[in-house]
Amino acid sequence: MVGYLRDLYRWRSWFHAPRRQRPQALLLWQSLGALTLVFLLASESALAVTPETPEVRKLIESGLKYLEQSSEGRLGGQCLIGLAFLKDGASPDHPLIQRAVEKCKTVAAQNASNTDVYSNGLAIIFLVELDARKHRELISSYAGAMAHRQKKHGGWGYEKFRTGDTSQTQYAALSYWELMRAGAPPSVESVERCLNWLLRTQDPSGTWGYQGQDPGDYKLVEQRKTGQSMLAAGLGSTMILGNMLGILKPGRGVEVTDSPPEEAPPGLQVANQAAKKKVITLSGNGVEAQRVTEAVQRGQQWIQQNFRAKLDSYPYYYLYSTERYKSFEELLTGDAPEEPDWYQQGYEVLRSTQREDGSWHSSAGEPCATAFAVLFLVRSTQKSIRASLGQGTLVGGRGLPSDLSNVQLRGGRLVVAQKKTEIDELLGMLEESSGDEIEALLDNPQAISFTSVGPEQARRLQQMVRSSSAESRLLAVRTLGRLRDLDHVPTLLYAMTDPDNRVVRAARDALRLVSRQFGGFSLEDNFTDRQRYDALENWKQWYRKIRPDAPLLP
Repeated sequence: MVGYLRDLYRWRSWFHAPRRQRPQALLLWQSLGALTLVFLLASESALAVTPETPEVRKLIESGLKYLEQSSEGRLGGQCLIGLAFLKDGASPDHPLIQRAVEKCKTVAAQNASNTDVYSNGLAIIFLVELDARKHRELISSYAGAMAHRQKKHGGWGYEKFRTGDTSQTQYAALSYWELMRAGAPPSVESVERCLNWLLRTQDPSGTWGYQGQDPGDYKLVEQRKTGQSMLAAGLGSTMILGNMLGILKPGRGVEVTDSPPEEAPPGLQVANQAAKKKVITLSGNGVEAQRVTEAVQRGQQWIQQNFRAKLDSYPYYYLYSTERYKSFEELLTGDAPEEPDWYQQGYEVLRSTQREDGSWHSSAGEPCATAFAVLFLVRSTQKSIRASLGQGTLVGGRGLPSDLSNVQLRGGRLVVAQKKTEIDELLGMLEESSGDEIEALLDNPQAISFTSVGPEQARRLQQMVRSSSAESRLLAVRTLGRLRDLDHVPTLLYAMTDPDNRVVRAARDALRLVSRQFGGFSLEDNFTDRQRYDALENWKQWYRKIRPDAPLLP
C-alpha cells in the first residue's frame, strides 16, 4: 500500500514535470493502472457467497424454473426434485412436491421392495423432510424395504453383485438418519453392520472405492475406482452412522468421547451413563470406536490433499454428496464457517456450467443433475441438521453439551444447571413436560409476561419450538412472541409449518405482535394448508424486506 500511494503521488506530480520527464511518469501511471486493475479483480474474485446472496439465488431460481417445465418419471428422480423445492421453502402443496408424494404412494402400493436403493433412500428422505407424521405408514413401508435390501456384509448394492456399493450405501445411511429424526430409528444391529462394512472397505489411502472390496477383517486392502466422489460418500456415511451410535459426538471433532471428564463429580458420571442408555445413542456396542475415528482422520487427510470442486463424471451428484459430508463434518467439529471455501468453489463450478434454460447437464439426466445442483446451493443437509439438532444434538441420539461442568439429567434430557429465574422455571417446566402446570398456562396465556430473556434462554425456547411436545411448542411460541424481537422471526416462521394448528395460530399471533401488524396477512383460525402457506410466504417477504441478510428461512 505504501508503494501504491508513492506511485499515486508521483503521478500527480507528472502534470508539473517538464515535458521531457513525462514519459517516465507516464510509465509509472500505466504501472499504477495495472496494479489497480489487478487489485480490483482480486477483490471481486474474493467476494464470498452464501445460499442467500443474490448471485446464488439467481442460479437456484433459474434451476427451479427449469424443473417446473421438465419431465422425470423415476421415483428417485421425482423425490429428488420434490426435495429441491421443499428445501428451498416451497409449500408442501407445490405440484412437483405433491407429484412426488403420489409417486411414492403408487410405487409402495405395487411393492416398495421392487425399487432400487437410490429411489428407496430418496423416498424416505423426501417423505421425512416433508411430513414424517402424516406419511408414517408410507415411510415405514420404504424403511422395511431398505432394511430387507441390506447385504450380509452390511453394505447395500446391486442385487446381481455380491459386493456392496459405496454410492448406494450413502443413501441408505442418510435415510437411516432421517428415520431417526422421524422417531422410527433402524435397528442398532443394521447400523453397526453398515458402519463396520465401511470401515473394512476403506482404501489404505483414506478414500473409498466404488464397489467395496471387503477383506473380511480390518486390514485395509486396495480398493478400485477410488476418488473424491466415493470419498464424500464413504466418509459422509461413516460420520452419520458413527454419530448415530454415539461414537462421534457433536462439537468434539473425531476424538473418542466415551466417558465424561475426569474432574466431573460422581453424580455427573452416573447421569452421563444413564443418558447414554436412554438418550444419547442407539446404544450399539458392536463397533470399535477407535477404528471409526481413525477412518475419519484418514479420510479427512485424503480430502485435504486432493479436493477439487469439479469432476468429469456425475459432477452434480458429487457436489450434493460433498455438501452432505461437509455438513456433518461441521456438526462434529463444531467449525461451521458461513462462507466455506469448498462452497465457493462449488458455486463457481455451477455458475459456469448452468445452461441458458436454467438446467445443468450430466449423464444422470438434466432434471436430476439440476436438482442435485439446487440441493448443493441451498445447503440442504445443513438446513436439516440445523432444524433437527438445535445446538448439535440428534433427535434420536443427542450428543453431550460442550460444557459438562453443570450438566444434569432432567426429563430424559441433558440440561445445564443455572441459577433459577422466572424464565428458567418456565423452561424447566416445559423441558420436564409438567402436565398440570403446563395445562394451567395453556388456559391462561396472559400468565406468560416476560419482556426479556438471556441469549441462552432464548436459544432453549427456539429449540423447543423445533423439538418438544405440542404443548411445550405452543408455550414456547407464545413466549417468543411476547418478546417482540425480530431475531426470533425465523423460529416463528418455522412454527407456521407445525402439524398442530394451535401452534400455527400462536405463531401467527406472535408474528403480528413482533411486526406490529395486528391484522396483517389475515389467516383465519380454521385455515386450510393453502391459506397457511400463502400467509407464510407473505410473512417471509415482509421479513426479507426489513432484514435483507436474514438467516435461512423455512
